Amino acid sequence: MSDLFTLRPAREGDWELINYYAYREGMDAIPSLENVTVAANGDDDCVGFCRLAFSEAGIAHVNPVVINEQWRGYGVGRALIDDARAHHDEIRLVARGKSIGFYRVLGFTEISWDDIAPGVTEECDGCPLIEECGPLPMGWKREGA
Repeated sequence: MSDLFTLRPAREGDWELINYYAYREGMDAIPSLENVTVAANGDDDCVGFCRLAFSEAGIAHVNPVVINEQWRGYGVGRALIDDARAHHDEIRLVARGKSIGFYRVLGFTEISWDDIAPGVTEECDGCPLIEECGPLPMGWKREGA
C-alpha cells in the first residue's frame, strides 16, 4: 500500500463523501455502508471507496469503485481492488469506459452479462449514457479456485 492512504471499513462519517463521489460519476447513492471499504488520506478523509455486492451464489461484485479525481494515479483504485481480491476468490464487475483498461491490467477478462448479478446490472438497464459509457462485464478468478 502507500504512505499516502490507508484502507479501512467505511464509517458513518464517510457517508456524505461516498455519495458525493458516486454522484459525480453519474451513479445513484450507495444504499448502505455494508461491505464498503474506503481509502483514507492522512487526515482520515475518504478519498475513494469500493463497495462489494454479492450474487445469490455468494460471488463478490464490485459495485462500484470510485476514486476522488485528485487522487487518481496514486494507486488508490488498485489498492481497493487488491484488497477485495485478497478476501475473495472471484470478483465480477461492470467496467465503464476508461476503466476497462485498468481492469485488464489487473487480470480481469470479459465475461457474459449473464454472469453479472441482476442487482449490479440494473444501473445499466435503460441508462441514457450507455453509449457513452460502453459498459463491459468483466471477471477475475484466483488461479486454482
